[in-house]
Amino acid sequence: MIKLEKSRKYLFRQMSDYREEIIDHYKNPRNFGLMEKSDLEITEANSSCGDMIKIYVKKDGEKISEMMWQGVGCAISTAAASMLSERVKGMNEKELLALGDKGVVEMLGGEVNLGRINCATLAYRGLLKAFEK
Repeated sequence: MIKLEKSRKYLFRQMSDYREEIIDHYKNPRNFGLMEKSDLEITEANSSCGDMIKIYVKKDGEKISEMMWQGVGCAISTAAASMLSERVKGMNEKELLALGDKGVVEMLGGEVNLGRINCATLAYRGLLKAFEK
């Protein structure tokens, strides 16, 4: 019983840490703003809840050197865009594809309500579409 109780406390602390990180990225989004000279640019929207994002990417060869974004959305989509903008620096298209929706959800702590998956992956879907152009 003691081990189980310690596991629960650890799991709760771990989940709490992720929630705090999501709130921090929501309140203080990283790489938020206009990029004047971008190599890739796309606007993506989530019609089910009204979230919208515009993504700007600078590339260095085949790698992402910088991602910035502007948009409006819920805490999950804002935090995911902020976290993604930090995570993708240095990635090439193949690495970006390998991240997948699952990698985005893991960035957010590993669990996202099914109704919020589109919010969580909005920036990621937009980034993939920008590379398809």
